[in-house]
Amino acid sequence: MIKKSFLSFGMLIAILSIVGCGNQASEDHAESANTKKNGGGKPQVAVVLKGSDQEYFKLAEAGAKQAFKDFDVEGKFLAATKETQEQELINLLEDLLTNSPDALVVMPSTSAVIPTLSKYHEKDIPVLLIDTDLEWENQLTYIGTDNFTAGQKAAEHLSSMLSEGDEVAIIEGVSGAAQNEARIAGAKDYFKKHKIKVASVQAADFDRTKAVNTMENMITAHPKVKGVFAANDEMALGASQAIQTNKLDIPIIGIDGTTDGLASIAQGDVTATIEQQPFNMTYLAVENALKAIKGDPVEKNINSGIELITIENAQDKLEKVKQLLGK
Repeated sequence: MIKKSFLSFGMLIAILSIVGCGNQASEDHAESANTKKNGGGKPQVAVVLKGSDQEYFKLAEAGAKQAFKDFDVEGKFLAATKETQEQELINLLEDLLTNSPDALVVMPSTSAVIPTLSKYHEKDIPVLLIDTDLEWENQLTYIGTDNFTAGQKAAEHLSSMLSEGDEVAIIEGVSGAAQNEARIAGAKDYFKKHKIKVASVQAADFDRTKAVNTMENMITAHPKVKGVFAANDEMALGASQAIQTNKLDIPIIGIDGTTDGLASIAQGDVTATIEQQPFNMTYLAVENALKAIKGDPVEKNINSGIELITIENAQDKLEKVKQLLGK
């Protein structure tokens, strides 16, 4: 009887030992996989932008790289050549997917990227959108400007210099791009409510040179235009060039807050801009990506803020932006 009990006890010890070894092996494997994925323990956060040819994108890049440093993450930064090169952006995201980063921060252009972003979601990689929101239910969060409100605020300031019934022209960016459509919709909504007539809406792809030609055409076709809203500072600067060439005095409002835009406002050429915060967008995105990796809650929508910049505060803002860019 004693012998039988002894054997049973011995078998129990052996079973517990096997189970314990199995659990330890599983833990070791999980830790090893996590370490491999995270490059030696640091979380991997990838930031991918839709363009790199404008200062706006450079500010976003600076914010991302500062966040990589401040939060001690293994950061990877990628950007398409131009905002209009959407297939290039998709290719960058497809290639990056093979590395399985712990989190993805992306500045998209249109909903064309959603099928690729869905592949990240299928691999349980959190996707944080910045600058441009998409109608995609699987994004972790959107961090950026409320573009509809930005368009309204630009229209409000422009309208304050006009009278009921006056005509305005709108220069939009890339047709179909989410943030462009929201800005234009916000501006149109405000103009309609305050009985300002939109004489023409033409696209210039967020490009300064194209905006010069677009504004020239608008001046010819609509000589009664008394104000211009451009969906970014680059196009506002192009419109300003055309207006000066034609020796006209027409107020122009842009959106962004780039150094060229701010300098133009400070010297009295472009009238105003609605400043965005691209540096803050990427910085906040990396911070919240790290929260997601750790399993902490992340707000569904984070507004990075906007501010009206006029000749009164343009010079101060210009100095601050230059500091962010290391100029």
